[in-house]
Amino acid sequence: MGQDRLSSRQRDILALIEAEGAQYIEHLAARYGMTTQTLRRDINALCDLGYTRRFHGGVDLPVEGRNISVNVRAALNSGAKQRIARRIAAVIEPNSTVFMGIGSTVQFVAAALREHEGLRVVTNNIDVALTLSEAPQVEVHMTGGLLRHNDRDVVGADALRFFEKFYASYAVIGAGALDPTKGVLDFSYSEAQTTTTLIENSRTQLLAADVSKWTRDASVRVVPFKSIDTFFTDRLPEDGAAMQALADAGTEVVLCGEDPA
Repeated sequence: MGQDRLSSRQRDILALIEAEGAQYIEHLAARYGMTTQTLRRDINALCDLGYTRRFHGGVDLPVEGRNISVNVRAALNSGAKQRIARRIAAVIEPNSTVFMGIGSTVQFVAAALREHEGLRVVTNNIDVALTLSEAPQVEVHMTGGLLRHNDRDVVGADALRFFEKFYASYAVIGAGALDPTKGVLDFSYSEAQTTTTLIENSRTQLLAADVSKWTRDASVRVVPFKSIDTFFTDRLPEDGAAMQALADAGTEVVLCGEDPA
């Protein structure tokens, strides 16, 4: 059973765990009005796929599936993220429709877009919306969905359906991790779903990620590199595998190194 074969209840359980943390089987059974035996079949399927892990009486995300808070992420490599953001903002044309997805680097892009004219931005990222609230000439559409407190975004079926109402000129996306053979990875099924929806409903896909993402460990596949038009980063790993994978995929790479003195 692959990601696209999960039931709506299984997707809802995943989103609930991601938003609120560990859940107990008896509480979940009561929430969905079903027996614990029936509920365990959903949990077993999610665990078998690696999306969750069992503990005595309950279920949680895998240990490696936890991401650090978005505020901490924003502080990491902030100089590189600002340079990446400025380069992305420079290629986005005025009067465009722009999807802006999950991640701290995407928030930096929003800040770099505050002087743009006539943009329509569609986002599930609360910090993006707040940043662009200071730019009255930018039209901001905020999706509904389930709030993830740690990540300051919303996810779930409502968010996906809202994005699907638009066809964007650009999708600006982040990544939980990058891998030369697996492509773009993230920490949760709902994050992967959101990013995939942005990619499928946009004309040009712009990936923003600093070099640290090549050493992070995330377990949910999002898309291969061939689904990305342009990758903006501060630098690539020195071993050459990433460069070769991106070249093979036909993905343009824009290196956003140190600003000239």
